[in-house]
Amino acid sequence: MNEVIKKYKLRKLYKSSDVSAVWNASQNLQVISHPQYGLISPNEYRAKYKNKPCPYCGKKMVQGQQFYSTTSRQDAINRGYQYVDKSGNKTINQAGRNFFHPNYITLDHRTNKARCPEKLFDSDNLEAICWRCNNQKGDDNSFELQHTCDYLNSLAEEARSRYPKL
Repeated sequence: MNEVIKKYKLRKLYKSSDVSAVWNASQNLQVISHPQYGLISPNEYRAKYKNKPCPYCGKKMVQGQQFYSTTSRQDAINRGYQYVDKSGNKTINQAGRNFFHPNYITLDHRTNKARCPEKLFDSDNLEAICWRCNNQKGDDNSFELQHTCDYLNSLAEEARSRYPKL
């Protein structure tokens, strides 16, 4: 692991802006020890999940700025990138001056990276999910549990509708 991002140094990051700066500077460095793929960079991690379903919404995740981003808000709307967020607001994923597809691949930190910077590059703390679901999750560490509960409730509802009590 690069000298700049050793765990003992990550523990000393107190400002979220410092954590984000380390994360952003490490996108092409092989800093994640993945159990299946070995030592890989965050960008390589994302690429492994291209065209795979998001674990929360089930929609195919996309990657490639040349195909799934634009610098024009109107073009993003025309491409169908706009969606309604959990607060009911129309949203388009944006980074800098680029607007992105709602199911563009992101790496989510299950435990917030600002709260536990020492887990910044831990593969068991990372999960490839689409940008839209990552926005819905936000800082909610119970999001995964809530999603599982919603899924189980929908299965139970489906079973009750198919097999009513006799």
